[in-house]
Amino acid sequence: MKGLPSDAYTVTLDDDQLVHQIIERSTRVRTVGIRTSEELLSRLEELHPVAVFVDIDFSGSKSGLDIIPSIRQAWPFCPIMVVTNTPTEMNIVRALNSGADDFIRKPLIPDEVNARFKLRINDAAQKAAKEVVVFGDITIDSAHRTVEGPLGKRFASPIEINLLACLANTDGTIVEKDGLKVRCWGQIKVTDNALHRKLHAVRGLLRDVSSSVVIETKYGVGFYLKHLGEGYQELDKAS
Repeated sequence: MKGLPSDAYTVTLDDDQLVHQIIERSTRVRTVGIRTSEELLSRLEELHPVAVFVDIDFSGSKSGLDIIPSIRQAWPFCPIMVVTNTPTEMNIVRALNSGADDFIRKPLIPDEVNARFKLRINDAAQKAAKEVVVFGDITIDSAHRTVEGPLGKRFASPIEINLLACLANTDGTIVEKDGLKVRCWGQIKVTDNALHRKLHAVRGLLRDVSSSVVIETKYGVGFYLKHLGEGYQELDKAS
């Protein structure tokens, strides 16, 4: 498909190998075929698809419908296309509320699969364009969960990218720790230790991509992102 990187791929969760093949041929994009929900859940951190097709009908300890919230959390800007034999109103409402973007009825019609895929990819691209933040010499891409700077590029976990984007969007203003917790974990209660562990991970990520963007701590208040500037970089190189 035009506009996608040559190494782009989709993920298809379906226990029927033929469905994997139909989706790959229809979209003209390589698909990573996965047959169980458990396998997909175990690979969410590893995979970075441009779209995911989820069969919600197959039986198992977890159905495709059950894991849509986990998929959406891991891949916040990835189109989720639900594939089903029986698109009941209840399933449609539940899937959409959980984060699905579209439905495709079986048996699959290649032209329909391709048309819906292109539509959702274009929608995702428009959303992604609004989710790129530049701070100092780094670029934070929330859609693809990447952080890039002069020293390289790193993938981040969903919580790490949310935390970093939150700090970058405040443009150097202090963010209270409770605000960071809500931004990264929602209504889930987490300890200060959990927050500090994530901050430690993000600091390590920043060191891998830039020598001039750091997270500073205002003790008893919160945290903020700071760009140390070119002067710091020159001093660092000279030392």
